[in-house]
Amino acid sequence: MAGVNAWIQTLVLIVVFGLLAGVLRWAFGNDRRAVPDYTGDDFGLLNEVAIVPTEEAARVLAKRLRTAGIKATSVRGAEPGAYRVMVFPVDVPEAKLLLRDV
Repeated sequence: MAGVNAWIQTLVLIVVFGLLAGVLRWAFGNDRRAVPDYTGDDFGLLNEVAIVPTEEAARVLAKRLRTAGIKATSVRGAEPGAYRVMVFPVDVPEAKLLLRDV
């Protein structure tokens, strides 16, 4: 009788863990995030507004945008000798307008 009771407890435990795994997979298992970009071309929410040949030029342009109140950064591009000035999408038109005269 004790052996049967142990088998029933084990079976109930397996069923409970199976149901828990099913619920967790249903709640959290639908991961539709994009595959990470290892090429260096994906900068998330940031958009490119300028490409310049030197790091110093990119820093100068980013500083000019920040002085105008636009959040900007400079990053090295995937291709050698190219530095990108990046801003958020909402700031792209204003940033391009400011950098047009440069």
